Amino acid sequence: MPVARFEIGTIVSYQGRLYVVLGVTPMSVTPALLELEDAENGSTRRVRADDAELVVGVTKRPPADDA
Repeated sequence: MPVARFEIGTIVSYQGRLYVVLGVTPMSVTPALLELEDAENGSTRRVRADDAELVVGVTKRPPADDA
């Protein structure tokens, strides 16, 4: 999946959990990595942008901070 498809704030699903994209490595870096924040507990992780378990276009939004 092209790294250009990811923008800061994009909601994705990875291994069945919702994440928000916090950062993307420059296009010249290989393999391309995404820094993701877990929408439920705030933990962060890095995953390859071409990981088969990464799903873009999730329609469910994470809960608001004040909920």
